[in-house]
Amino acid sequence: MVRTARFTRDEVTTALEDCLNFLARGRGPPEILAGLNVLREWCLDSEHGIELACDLSARLGIDIPASENPLIDETGPTKRKRARTFGEVVDYLLNVSRP
Repeated sequence: MVRTARFTRDEVTTALEDCLNFLARGRGPPEILAGLNVLREWCLDSEHGIELACDLSARLGIDIPASENPLIDETGPTKRKRARTFGEVVDYLLNVSRP
């Protein structure tokens, strides 16, 4: 079921923190800041983005396109893949959760 109401930034932030800490088996950073590189700080790789997308889709009731990885940005001017920061992942999730 896809949610029809918008999430708050706090709701998305909490869900993302919980899912990342689960994936990283509790090895996340002691303080979470918007500018943190998610892959580096939680000791993940880009393949974890698939599991994260599934977890967040189920938890938040949103549809994350199968062709997109929430942890990787490839929308820049060069289309070069790069890891998203924590804040960028939150922004991405808020964008895809819009009804």
